[in-house]
Amino acid sequence: MFLFRINSLFKTLRFRLMLWNISVVLISVVLTLIALRTSFRVTLLRETDQLLREDAIEIELAANAMHPDLNAIRAEIERHTASHKHRGLFVQLYDKNKKPFFSSLDLEGIPLPINPVRISNTLQTSEGFRFLDKSLQGKVAKDFLGFRVGSRMDLVEEDVESLSWLMLASMGFVVLIAPVGGYILAVQATKPIADIINTTSRLRPQNLTERFIIKGTGDELDRLTLTINSFLDRIAAFIQKKREFVANAAHELRSPLTAIGAASELALARDRTPEEYRETLGEISDKCDHFRLLINQLLLLAETEAGANIPHHVIQMDCIIEKSYDMFKDVASQQHIHFKLDSTSPALVLGEARQIQQVVNNLIDNALKFTPEGGTIVVELYKEASKIVLNVSDTGVGISKEDQSKVFDRFFQADRSHTKNAEALGGNGLGLSICKAIVESMGGTISVTSTLEKGSTFTITLPLVAPV
Repeated sequence: MFLFRINSLFKTLRFRLMLWNISVVLISVVLTLIALRTSFRVTLLRETDQLLREDAIEIELAANAMHPDLNAIRAEIERHTASHKHRGLFVQLYDKNKKPFFSSLDLEGIPLPINPVRISNTLQTSEGFRFLDKSLQGKVAKDFLGFRVGSRMDLVEEDVESLSWLMLASMGFVVLIAPVGGYILAVQATKPIADIINTTSRLRPQNLTERFIIKGTGDELDRLTLTINSFLDRIAAFIQKKREFVANAAHELRSPLTAIGAASELALARDRTPEEYRETLGEISDKCDHFRLLINQLLLLAETEAGANIPHHVIQMDCIIEKSYDMFKDVASQQHIHFKLDSTSPALVLGEARQIQQVVNNLIDNALKFTPEGGTIVVELYKEASKIVLNVSDTGVGISKEDQSKVFDRFFQADRSHTKNAEALGGNGLGLSICKAIVESMGGTISVTSTLEKGSTFTITLPLVAPV
């Protein structure tokens, strides 16, 4: 069990965040300390070089001032080196024969010039000493070739070593404190995620009311929380819509099924004449037709909303409109309704011809149902920028503002109490929802504007396909 918990801990995001944090901190500290140590050593070396240059200038000036008194020059060099004994300063003077003429102290173990024939006037490091070989200028150059001034490097190395030990102590402290700080930071960073996990584990399809707390920090976790809350809102709305859909579908399916059952039971209750049986069977057949139509509509709606892979082809929209007009013009004439095709500009769209034909037929059929005698229905098709616009307008009973936002909902039927032929109006409230699903599957939109007792206009926009 303990090993299982340890293994589970290693797999957690907070543990990985802690490791990343420790790694970044340690790498940063190591690189910083290395850079600091290098910079400190270079700074000390530059200070040593600057002091040696100043010593060389001072010795050269003193030698030229005291020349030709060699004892005075010797005494001045010894004085100068003695005053800087803490640095391990030494001076070695070379005569014209490139031989050491004078040394300020016992130079046993101190390196002599590798090539004393020519003094290079450069700074060098050798065997723990930093020295400058410099040629002499002025009067003293008549008797001497040059000199070497140098000092021990052990002071520099001691300072660098002290800094190194201090850096190691600091690194050890960081190694100890980094895991604790990293874990605390990881816990704080992942706490909102843990809250999301805990809340999500409590959510059920039957209860999606709980939402995640937004901290108000505006960071990525806040945006994640907002996104998840919005997603849960959409899921809850979808589930609620599905529940209503199932309830309404069951209600709509139960009505014809009940009628069929009642007619069958009535026919079987006693012997009847062949005419009565034919009449009963006719009623059952009508109910079956209604049943079949409703099921087909439900299947089409489910197929369209599910985004099924329905092949789309380039279709001539104006031909679709003209075909629907030819289909309904006689019906409109029989109902004494003025039905006209205002404009049919040639236009190509991408879709499925049978489905878009059904959309146009549904809109015209609805307009005929709700337009009284003497009314007018106008179908208009035109192009607008990169899309086509189809308007189906009528002078019918209209739709209230409250109902306009619901007309495309499944099984919704507006109040028809003010319609003269309310009893004759069939339908199950699926027509417009099917139209909406088909149009949106083609990348278009459908909307309605209406005024009670003045009429309605349904507008469809679809992307225009450029002719090949």
